[in-house]
Amino acid sequence: MSEPKAEHIKELFFTFAEREREPKTIYVTDLTGCLRAAFYELYFRANPLPTPPMVLGRLLHAVLKDVLVKEFADAEYEKRCEYVLGEGWKLVGRADIVTGDAVYEFKFTRGLGFNKAEPAYAAQVSAYCFMLGKSVGYLVDVDRDTFDVQVLEVKPDEDLWKNMLNEASVLIDSVRKGEPPTLNSPRFGFECKQCAWRIVCDIGREVVKGGSVQ
Repeated sequence: MSEPKAEHIKELFFTFAEREREPKTIYVTDLTGCLRAAFYELYFRANPLPTPPMVLGRLLHAVLKDVLVKEFADAEYEKRCEYVLGEGWKLVGRADIVTGDAVYEFKFTRGLGFNKAEPAYAAQVSAYCFMLGKSVGYLVDVDRDTFDVQVLEVKPDEDLWKNMLNEASVLIDSVRKGEPPTLNSPRFGFECKQCAWRIVCDIGREVVKGGSVQ
C-alpha cells in the first residue's frame, strides 16, 4: 500500500463536509445567518467549500448517535423536516435528535456562556419544533475544546417562526429579482471574515447580471 498523501487526506475531510443544495430549497440554517450569502448560493446554484469550523462541526455531528445512543435510545437522528413555501419552494431542516416530544440541536462552540448567535440558534430550534410538531426544544452547546456542556430549553415561539418565514419570502423575492437582500446581511459582524462570497459581495449587485435565476 502506498503512503497516503497529506493533501488528499485533507481533501477527504472537506469532501465529507460538503452538502449539495437542492433546487428551490431554503435551509433553516440559511435563515440563521447572512441572507446575502444564502442569496448568492441560491442564485448561482453554488455549493461553496465548507470552512474548517464547518468541517469540524459536521464531523462531530456524525458521531452523535454513537456517543448518545444510551441517553436517547429510541430517538431519531438527523431527522429531516420540510415546510412548503409555495410555487415549488420549500424550507428544509435537519434536526440533530428528535424524541417523542422534543427536539435537540447541538452546537459545537468555542466556550460557553453568552454567544452572539444564540438567538439565531434558538430560532432554529423553534422552527424545528413547528415543522415537526414538537412541544419543546433544547439547544445543547458543547465547548469543542473542553466538551463542557450547556443545555438551554427553547419553547416554540410563533413570532420567531413567522419572522423566519418572512425572511424566506424576502430571500425568494431577492432571487427572483436578481438583487441581493439587505435584510440581515450580514446578521453578525463576524460572518464576513470567512465568507466564501466576500469578494463577490464587495463588488455589489453588478455580479448578478450574468447569472441565472432558478
